[in-house]
Amino acid sequence: MEPLVRAYEGKADFYVLYTREAHPGENYPAHESFSDKMNDARDLKRFEPVERTILVDDLEGTMHTDYGARPNSVYVIGKDGIILFRADWNDPEAVQVQLDRLLQNDGNASGLEPVDITDDFTGIDGGAVNTAMRVMKRAGYTSIVDFAVSSMNLFQGRIAAQRN
Repeated sequence: MEPLVRAYEGKADFYVLYTREAHPGENYPAHESFSDKMNDARDLKRFEPVERTILVDDLEGTMHTDYGARPNSVYVIGKDGIILFRADWNDPEAVQVQLDRLLQNDGNASGLEPVDITDDFTGIDGGAVNTAMRVMKRAGYTSIVDFAVSSMNLFQGRIAAQRN
């Protein structure tokens, strides 16, 4: 996303909503206090090349829940507050297409057909996987185990849903 941040500087604002430790590990366990959460968000900014503003959700995850509690989701929201695009997984090329649509409409999503991408993980590339593994290794190896278990549960649930 950082190349998009630079390419759209002055045209769009970019944020990361820090919600929770998706895959807690021994070095970054599940948050027990808002102070823990703030410290972990600071580490994210310190250790990762994130140029976007990081917004920290409350301990209960109110904002994350209000936006559907999707994992690793991305949203493009017009200056009119209308969601133009949301996806389960970030695909910078798809985001760029939607940003261009939005900007051609004076930054407003009103009047544009919204796009909602669910269960499409085709945009996950080797770079995204490498970043995830690097972050999980820093969190601790139990984070990798948690990721493996949750991924299996996620995919089994989606396979079962497709069969029905």
